[in-house]
Amino acid sequence: MIRRAVPDDAPALAAMLRALNDEPGLQPGLITPDRVARDLIGDARCVVLVACLDGHAAGLATAHPSYDSGHSRWGLFLNDLYVVPEARRHGMGRALVAAMAAEALASGGSFLWWNADEGDETALAFHRRLGAETALVTDFILAGESLARMARSA
Repeated sequence: MIRRAVPDDAPALAAMLRALNDEPGLQPGLITPDRVARDLIGDARCVVLVACLDGHAAGLATAHPSYDSGHSRWGLFLNDLYVVPEARRHGMGRALVAAMAAEALASGGSFLWWNADEGDETALAFHRRLGAETALVTDFILAGESLARMARSA
């Protein structure tokens, strides 16, 4: 079953997001139930979906609105997609992506866009099986001191 997240989901979602972001260079320790409740579940800009197995949260997808100026259209950017290891390979990830695609259309959008880490062959194969096209882009991010330095130059 896929449903919208509620505040009571925050501890389980925080644990999943920490697991998803447990890799060098990231800071999963910053992901707390309070922040998830406030910044994701409690923010109207976010779409947070939960996949349940036996009544417990076992997967999540988060997204936010995005505008594609090259095609003059709105849609959703799928930021996080995670299923706990013991619930994988049962269609839960696909169900989360399908539900998020439905959310994009229901909100008047015409696309669902996301990325995956190069070298994560399991994730890349999963996305290709969904019929997703590869967009040839390179992501950039300004954060921390780089963001502050750029802002000071304005």
